[in-house]
Amino acid sequence: MAEPLIKKRKIAVDGIKEQKNADKINDTLKNKEGIIAIKVDNQRGHLRVEYDLRKINFETIEKSIIEAGFELSMKKMEKLKREMAKFTEQNELDNLAAAPSSCCSDPKEKSNRTFY
Repeated sequence: MAEPLIKKRKIAVDGIKEQKNADKINDTLKNKEGIIAIKVDNQRGHLRVEYDLRKINFETIEKSIIEAGFELSMKKMEKLKREMAKFTEQNELDNLAAAPSSCCSDPKEKSNRTFY
């Protein structure tokens, strides 16, 4: 079995100022496979989640929050952070799935390269 790929994210969520809303998000996420830990800070309007990327990804967590009836922060910086998280996770998963290779193991390939 492959080692877990632990990710930790802070997600800004609108509408979690009340404890009952924080509890709802916590209950929604805690039973998802791959979720390791959740801490909802309803006073600051964000949650911290720790998860295994091999079992669940950031996009799935986002969708779960939205399906629970909450909106993600639409501030530009928060949107950028979320998009960057999804982009880097997809790259990491793609790299793990790719067959290992070396660009310099074939002398013919090395001699055909042009460097500027």
